[in-house]
Amino acid sequence: MMTHGWAAGLLATYEAAQATSADLGTMWNPALVDPKTGQPSISLFANLAASLQTADPAATVLMYSWVDQSSTDMSALAAYAPERATEVNGHRMATVIDQSLTSGFSTNGGQVHLIGHSFGANVATTAALALATPPRQLTLFDSPEVNLARIGGAKNDLRYKLTRLDVGRGPNQTFVDNYISLVGEPYAGYPGLGQVVDVRLKPPSSDAGVDKHQYPIGWYANSAATKSSGVGLWWSPLMGATDTALATTWNQTSSDPSEELVLVAQGVAPSPTDNSSVSYLSTAIADQASGPSVTATQGTVSSTAFTTDKDSLWLTFDTTIAGAPTDTFHLFIDGRLRSTFAPPTEGTGSDGSFLILYDIGSGTHTLSLVAEGPTNGSPPSPSASASLTNLRISSTTDIQRNLTPTQSKELIVWAVALIILVIVVLLALLILLVIWIVKKVRRNSSSHE
Repeated sequence: MMTHGWAAGLLATYEAAQATSADLGTMWNPALVDPKTGQPSISLFANLAASLQTADPAATVLMYSWVDQSSTDMSALAAYAPERATEVNGHRMATVIDQSLTSGFSTNGGQVHLIGHSFGANVATTAALALATPPRQLTLFDSPEVNLARIGGAKNDLRYKLTRLDVGRGPNQTFVDNYISLVGEPYAGYPGLGQVVDVRLKPPSSDAGVDKHQYPIGWYANSAATKSSGVGLWWSPLMGATDTALATTWNQTSSDPSEELVLVAQGVAPSPTDNSSVSYLSTAIADQASGPSVTATQGTVSSTAFTTDKDSLWLTFDTTIAGAPTDTFHLFIDGRLRSTFAPPTEGTGSDGSFLILYDIGSGTHTLSLVAEGPTNGSPPSPSASASLTNLRISSTTDIQRNLTPTQSKELIVWAVALIILVIVVLLALLILLVIWIVKKVRRNSSSHE
């Protein structure tokens, strides 16, 4: 299953399309076109889907759309809202997959491959953690990780979430390949992520920034269409590849179309057991033997309070869920929807049952759980129930958080003020220099008279 990222510049178009439709708008709505090129916004992913389907005719290729929460205007600071929406959409994506798979899919050899671009890489990673059975492969396209992305709240920080996956090359692990083209970064250097395959792509230098950012989508589609390349899709264990011999770092040497699939390995393949574990301080929430619990009563909200500090990374818990497949349970922190899940289960034990905390401030917060039926506001089935137990907060030091829009604006104001100050000082020095030169010239002229 594939998913897109931030739909910058599509807000007005999306709202216009949604206003004329009774159904929730999707990224493949014909009305959604790129504001610059006029091409359908889904074009790159449509091409990728076609290439994947041709390469593996037996595969079912799906697309998850969250354009209703990822579309914004063109403001750089608008990235904050879509980034915050990645968490709940990852859980939604996982629920959709779990409910779509036939009974016994995994036990009969079925495998899932998740692909995400940009903010969609965060959605796909969250989904990987929330699936009832972890995916066999997780492919990331230019996940925004450069520190500059913190301004405006646009950094994914997947190095935290990825450590919750059993990342590796083995048959029961998740193979993670990461493609960098503009704002991504390698993950293999982080503790616990030594088995990730990082690929540094080289988009044409003449490409605009947005085209460089989207470059991995087209590149991966081209790899799928070229089996002889032996890279990209053909590294996939779902295609029968043995990836234990792959180096952790690969570099594209040329953006020429005839050579773009030529990658050069850097270093050697890691040992299958070379994957240092990562541990975090885990603390039980005081006086909370159990957390929120809800039953089939419509409109019932069950809540509990917890306290975070600057080192709080995520909240973990065990879930007990029952009800019909049409029942849905929603988790909120301070009134913001963070997770959606459905019977019979969600996640692989503690791996799937977690909410991130590094996007909220220190202090006391409220965790709330509600249940509803198949549509918003509809009652759940009589058998619906859910409870959370063993609530714990995992912590680590030196968490680098995204800036809020207010913080970003303040930083920009200070930066502009500093630039103006520097310009004023330089102008003042220039004026003083001119005055000094003029006086010197006059003195020299007077001495010659």
